[in-house]
Amino acid sequence: MSGNAVLLVLAAAFGAWAVVEAVWYATRFTPAPVAYSADSRVVRVDVPLPDTDQEHGLPVAVALQDPSTGQELTLRTADGKNGALYTAWEGMPVWVRFSSGEPSAFRVQNRPLGRGQELSRAYWAAVLCAAVLLVRFTTVQHHSYGWAWAGFGYGLTLLLAYGCVGAVRRRRRRRALLEGAPTVPAEVVSLMREAHHNEEDVTYTYTAVVSFTTHEGLTVIGTGPSGLTNQDDIPVGTRLHVRYSPADPATIDFAPPYYSDPYRALTGWIVTTIVLGALVTLFVVHALL
Repeated sequence: MSGNAVLLVLAAAFGAWAVVEAVWYATRFTPAPVAYSADSRVVRVDVPLPDTDQEHGLPVAVALQDPSTGQELTLRTADGKNGALYTAWEGMPVWVRFSSGEPSAFRVQNRPLGRGQELSRAYWAAVLCAAVLLVRFTTVQHHSYGWAWAGFGYGLTLLLAYGCVGAVRRRRRRRALLEGAPTVPAEVVSLMREAHHNEEDVTYTYTAVVSFTTHEGLTVIGTGPSGLTNQDDIPVGTRLHVRYSPADPATIDFAPPYYSDPYRALTGWIVTTIVLGALVTLFVVHALL
């Protein structure tokens, strides 16, 4: 198969992916949607077993109503197959999504996705389709590889800038929620692990699971501190202090030396990538002109 044909097949595949994702999103607004979204609540939170994979999140049970039948259901998460919650308490409102007729295959998360988040895969598929078509028409048609890279770099930089804006907004919201937040004692009740595979063996880092009671009387189980290289860094039974937001107890932080900002590294990485992408794009355009 020629290079021209390969590019056209890739463009068609990405375009079809974008259409499928957009249609899937649109079915939410039809009389008989293929997927349902439902408000639910957590009715039970268990302490993770030792050496539970971090990606599995906390083992919880949620109560919800199947919109298609009106049946009240209580379903448990299992091994990360149903999404993952990393902070939870009994009575916590959560958002559940599942395919029509398959409530047991539900996915749970803290809050509903915005329209942009739900359409993110459609956006990316459309961008990849446009990028492949750009490469096809500039390299195969006009033999101008420089313009292809310039266009791709420009588009990627814009997408990363959009992601950076979202990360900055989430970081600001977190800081606002934790401003003046109360501090309560907490206890490490378990450790979850994350596997890191290399050529020779597997190494693990650990995340503490803590339990604390808010001033409002909620018993909250949440994760953190994370990135521990050894189980003995914070053994089970360790007592520490947690700062939480009364408006959203899922937003928590830890007193030094365990303080962490989950958005600092992400925002820094995105900003650095944007700057590099912009510089490369400008360099390519300058070389072409």
